[in-house]
Amino acid sequence: MFRLNNSRIAVVIGKNGETKKEIEEKLGIHLDIDSENGEVEIKQDLKNENYDPLNPLIAKKIIEAINRGFNPKKAMILTDEEYDLEVFNLITIIGKSDKKLKRIKGRLIGRNGAIRKAIERYAESNMSIFGKTVSIIAAYENLIIARKAINMIINGAPHHVILKFLENKYSEKKKERFKQLYKPEF
Repeated sequence: MFRLNNSRIAVVIGKNGETKKEIEEKLGIHLDIDSENGEVEIKQDLKNENYDPLNPLIAKKIIEAINRGFNPKKAMILTDEEYDLEVFNLITIIGKSDKKLKRIKGRLIGRNGAIRKAIERYAESNMSIFGKTVSIIAAYENLIIARKAINMIINGAPHHVILKFLENKYSEKKKERFKQLYKPEF
């Protein structure tokens, strides 16, 4: 059992309970969501054809992603086992200073969202900055790149250095994919 942010309870439930139903049907589980205090309990539905012992863990990740600011469609990517969610608690990294927190969140977003868009594009990921956290949904190899870029931002690296790092990693991945695609067979 865990608790949702009050502002995200309605998003997890969805319009007419659609998001909740989609999660339940896709993963073969049952969600008990208290709409007053945000407590969520995940129960396994052993009779459901989509039942899998790992599905409650996946459901928890999906709900945590929605709770961290992702829209439900992006969070549902987590049903693919290649994808994972990583949440950075900025308070544990930089301390409790509101001034520092605001500055780091501003650096993570960049002017007109440029840095955030660059991380999402070049690390092929989805990023959410919500409250005192930064969250990423990506395939594992891309999660490593996004994590490195976020750490560089938090540690004060200039934006142009971060952009160059992201562009280099992206071109390396593209070259590797190209090599795999057109690798001659003998």
